[in-house]
This record gives sequence, C-alpha cells and structure tokens, in this order.
Amino acid sequence: MTLRHLVDEPSLQLTVVEPGDLSKVVRAAHPVEAVNTATRSRPGAIALTTGAGLATTADDPEPQKRLVADLVAADATALLFGTGVHFDRVPHGLRAAARERDLPVLGVNAAEVSFDAVADFISSGALSMETYLLKRTVWLQNDLLHALAASDPVSALVVRLGTLCKGAAVLYEGEGRIVASTGHGPLRLVWEEISARQREAQRFTVGQWVVATRPFLLRGTRFQLAVASRNGALLDDISPELLETAERVLAAANASRSLVISQERAEAARIVSALRSGITASQVRQTWARLRAFGFRVGDELRAVVASPLRDRGEPGARDAAEPLLEQAELADLPLVLSAERVADHEPGGLTAVLAERDAAGSWLDELARTHLVGVSGPFTDLAVAARYAEEASTAWHLAGRRRGRGSGRTIVRLDEVDFATWLLTRRDDAQVADRFERHFGALVKSPDLARTVVLFLACDQDVKRTAELLFIHPNTVRYRLRNVEQLIGGRISSAEVVANLYLAFQDDVLASAEKFLEART
Repeated sequence: MTLRHLVDEPSLQLTVVEPGDLSKVVRAAHPVEAVNTATRSRPGAIALTTGAGLATTADDPEPQKRLVADLVAADATALLFGTGVHFDRVPHGLRAAARERDLPVLGVNAAEVSFDAVADFISSGALSMETYLLKRTVWLQNDLLHALAASDPVSALVVRLGTLCKGAAVLYEGEGRIVASTGHGPLRLVWEEISARQREAQRFTVGQWVVATRPFLLRGTRFQLAVASRNGALLDDISPELLETAERVLAAANASRSLVISQERAEAARIVSALRSGITASQVRQTWARLRAFGFRVGDELRAVVASPLRDRGEPGARDAAEPLLEQAELADLPLVLSAERVADHEPGGLTAVLAERDAAGSWLDELARTHLVGVSGPFTDLAVAARYAEEASTAWHLAGRRRGRGSGRTIVRLDEVDFATWLLTRRDDAQVADRFERHFGALVKSPDLARTVVLFLACDQDVKRTAELLFIHPNTVRYRLRNVEQLIGGRISSAEVVANLYLAFQDDVLASAEKFLEART
C-alpha cells in the first residue's frame, strides 16, 4: 500500500499538504503525540499526530523542525497531521521543514476521521484484495445511499459523486439537458464527446480531465451519468463500482418519488371525489386541512374543472396528461388537486380538478385546453357548495363539446364568462328542447341553404352585405332567402321576437360561425 492509495481512498478524506514522493510504501501507522517518540517510529511507517507536543510552542518553528528531522532519521514514510484538535491547519514551520527534507505531509480533519480508522485501513493492506474491494464497495454504497435522505436526492447524489472522484460529476437527460452537476469540469465538452459515441459505458479524456460515463434508462427516459477527474488512476480504480452504485441509488430515489407521487395522487383523487359528492359544514375544516398539503390556503377562491382529451386514449399520440399538468402547476406554484379517475358514466372520464384562483391559473387552463376539451366553473370559496360548482364545470364541458361539434375552434368554456342566453340554455332539458325545436324549426332545417343563411345572418349581426360575402352570393339572394325563412317560421326576420327565437335555437352554430368570421378577418 502506497501513500497514493491512502490519498485516493475516499473514506479517509486525506488531503496532500506537502506532496513529496507519494509512491512510497506504507507498512504501518505510528502515533507521535508524545515528545521524542518520533525516533521510535518503525521504518516505512506513517507518523500520526494532532500536534499535541507542539501546541505549547506553536509559534516556535524549532520543535517542528526537530519532529521532521526525527521522522526522516527513523525512515518514516510520511507525516499525517490531524487538524481541528490543537491546530486549525498544519503549522507553517512544519510544512517548510518537511518540504526541505522531502517528507510528504498529509492532512485530515481529526474530528471527522479518527486516526484509528487510518491505522485500521493501513492494517487492512495485509488482507486479500477481494476483502479490501468488498469493504470499499460497501462503504461506497453506504455513502451514496445517504443521498436518499436529502430533500433533493438527485443533486445530493451528484455532489457526493464529485467529492468521491475528487473532480466533477453530472447527470444528463435525453439529448443533453443537465439535471444536476457539481464541480468545474468541462460539462459541455463532455456531452459533445458522449453524443458522438455509442450509447454504452465510456472512458475518454477531455483536455486534462479523465471522464467515465454510464448510460441507463429510468421510466422510459435515457440518462447519462458522468464523473470527471484529473486523477486518472483514481477514476480507473473506483468509477466502475461508483457509477453502478449511483445508478441503483437513482433507481431507488425514482421508486421512492414514484411512491410519494402515487400517494399524493390518490389523496388528491379522494379530495376531488369528496368535493364532487358534497361535504357537510362539519367537514369543511378537515377538508381545508387536507387541501393545505397541496398548497391551498383557507378561504382561497377556487374553481372546479372538468376536461376530456381531444384524442381518444387509443389513438397515436394520446397519453396520460396528468403528470405534465401536475408538473406545470408545481413549477407555477399553483395549488391543484386533480383526479384522472372516471366518476360516473355520464361524465367525460378525463380529468377532474379543483384549483386556486391564482395568477398562474389562466395559463394552466390555456395549456390544458391545447390537448383537452375543458369546462370551468365560476369561482367559489365555500367548500360546502363545491358539488354545485363541480356540476357547473361539467355543464361548461358539455357546452364546449356541443360548440366544438358545430365547428368551433375553442376548446374551453368558463361558465361565469358566458352570456345570459348561453347560461339559460345550459339549464334546458335536451329531450324536450329537441321535440320543441323540431316543431318550430324542422322545416327550416330541412332546407340547408336557408338554415345556413339564417345562421350567418345572425353571426354577422344581421348585416346582409357581409352575409352575402361569406356565402359568395348576391345580397338580393340573401334577402330572397330570408323572405323564404319568414314564410317557413311564420314571422318577420326583423322582429326582435323572431331573432331571439332563432338565436336561441341555433346559438351553437351562430357562435361557431361568428368565431370563424372573426378569424378570417384577422
């Protein structure tokens, strides 16, 4: 065992204070705390001291020079100085004397690593290589496993990797996005080298840095873990088991996080279900307490949301949207409870949520509407009436679906923003309305040209010229068709009563056509 082996051993945390010849063999460890004990040091031993014999004459370099001279005379391999007991750092006079006599000086924080641990490690040199490697592997695993207890296990693990290899460490995701890193290594150049090679474990150099990498897959996403050090021998020695252990720790951290997320989702689904079903006044305080775990504050203004995917889940490109939506809400600090479970047969079966009315709520809903048909309730603060607002959100979702079926490009309806006529129509009984609609406007619907003309006429605010332009016909043709409509419905098209009836009957078509007309103009 050489001094280099001691310095490279991560569990000892030794530092080189005065290098000397680190290839010297270490045969034993010998304490030299008492005065004049250095001369009795065994040849080839590393002397261990915290400076107890020098503490009373800390400013006098002579005792320090005498200690170095005695160690050289005894053919000691090196001096290991433990700081944090009598000295905060290795005395300057001792360093100067050791440098002059070419005696290597190593340092260690004696409060963190005991001399017994150093002596035991040196003694272990007599053990077989297999036993030594096993002990080191266990130590590395235990050290890296401590990262799981951190609030950010991934970053903590990468920091430990960088410390152990005495250099830099980095975790890349996918096409090179840095998830976590530590140290001052050339991270961009390392990735360029990784991306130019096969997706397998690699060892290469970038300038003065030696780099070892390990690719792996977590939850369908590719990652590359890389450690870099200027000490190639150290990296060759520990990087294979270090990276393998790190991969396992990351997998464990991912599994732990998945479990926490699963538990949080289950609790969110239970809260949403309770709010939809209705809670009593006595349950309000308890429910607010449960909502606090998701960032809500008592008295927050809330909205209920119901959404369904624009694509069927079986179609290509359709996937579970809950995770990215939850991640977006977390990044925006938006309190949200979301359930992806189907509540009843008549419900959309996509997503049901309750969110706080914060600044980020609008952008989150807009993002949801890019992939989903969305209905949003009006705001409320009383949890005891949440069930009513959940019904509002469901009504808004049905309205959004009906309008989209008529050709509207909008995929979100906020029920508190619709006009009175729209709100009134949401209260109707569709079966009764269909019967009444057939009785009053069945003949008109059977004449598609007339029905289309009426819809565009209302969408254009009863402007004959604009209606003609959209239909690519002469304005007189529009007037002719409108007269035919009047005959079919038995009333003048200029009558407020007739216009109101036609608007209510064909509202979804009128709004969809008006939307397209506005898009064409812009």
